[in-house]
Amino acid sequence: MKKEYLFIIIIVVSLVLAGCLDSPKTGTIPSLYETYAGYFDIGAAVGVGHLGTVHDIFKKHFNRFTAENDMKAGPIHPAKETYCFDNGDAIANFARENGKKLNGHTLVWHSQQPYWLFHDEGGNAVSETELRSRLYDHITTVVGHYKDIIDNWDVVNEAISDSPGKTYRDGKEGSEWYGIFGDEEYIKLAFQYAAEADPDALLFYNDYNAVAPSKVAKIKKMVQWLQSEKVKIDGIGLQGHWNLEWPSLTDIKRAIDEYSSLGLKVKISELDISIYNDYAGGSFQPEAEKRYTKEIEYKQAERYRGLFELFRAKKDVIVHVTFWGVSDDATWLDYFPAGQRNNHPLLFDDNHQPKKALKAIVNF
Repeated sequence: MKKEYLFIIIIVVSLVLAGCLDSPKTGTIPSLYETYAGYFDIGAAVGVGHLGTVHDIFKKHFNRFTAENDMKAGPIHPAKETYCFDNGDAIANFARENGKKLNGHTLVWHSQQPYWLFHDEGGNAVSETELRSRLYDHITTVVGHYKDIIDNWDVVNEAISDSPGKTYRDGKEGSEWYGIFGDEEYIKLAFQYAAEADPDALLFYNDYNAVAPSKVAKIKKMVQWLQSEKVKIDGIGLQGHWNLEWPSLTDIKRAIDEYSSLGLKVKISELDISIYNDYAGGSFQPEAEKRYTKEIEYKQAERYRGLFELFRAKKDVIVHVTFWGVSDDATWLDYFPAGQRNNHPLLFDDNHQPKKALKAIVNF
């Protein structure tokens, strides 16, 4: 080997070891959650299948988890007298064994709810009194089961309407909770029951597009009602299902400040950055599938960098940031909202290798 080539190799290896150049392996990148130890926790959504495929990434880069689907009412409570805790327990045990924390997601939602919850054996809608009883039993049992490991719950998910002039999602918008109760009383009861089941857990309301000014106003109205009723609510979960350009950092900051003004904490509960903008014209118009080019990867990394600069500035309000997944080979955005279309929204690529986005948020 010529001396000049040997010299170049020595220099490159030295730079890698010094951290000036990044190896493609995760080992050369600092732990994400340790980097943010002075700011807030860093989490990831996980399914049971992930535990055997990206467990090393989980262990190194995240210090809290959210069960992506396995603690929702449909999977965990498929029949009135039947609870299926196996998958949720596997995730909880993984957290316990590795010294991680766990978010509870979600107790009340209009989607992924079991049919039996709202209907009797004849298929008729149950009474409000019966639904109230079922709500109490579900929350008390599930929260009590994970009381030792879950320190916060998404108590109610997506109960606010997107329709102008209407605050709550009603029966016409798919909420059987509202349809049977006839109003938003079920929201108050859910928070009350969760507080009784675990007085120490932080209780959150969780929603998408919760930084849009019109929706912020509706959520604040709901929170002020709960507070006037002396109901415990500790914070708002912002489902960060955002894209390369939307929403603006200004809107995100304004929303965080608005919620903070009510004495609430904020968590970024479901963060991923889509490479598509299907609502550029206001209405839904899916973009055609596109290649994940170096230019897009760079733009995504800069987007993540800007978001985390804002999050760090709001560390006194933000309690944790949770990514909705870990690697691009297992993201719900490949199938939503436009059918099967390859997306690349997360910090690790299809081969579980770190992307520029990860480097952008650990190097500050």
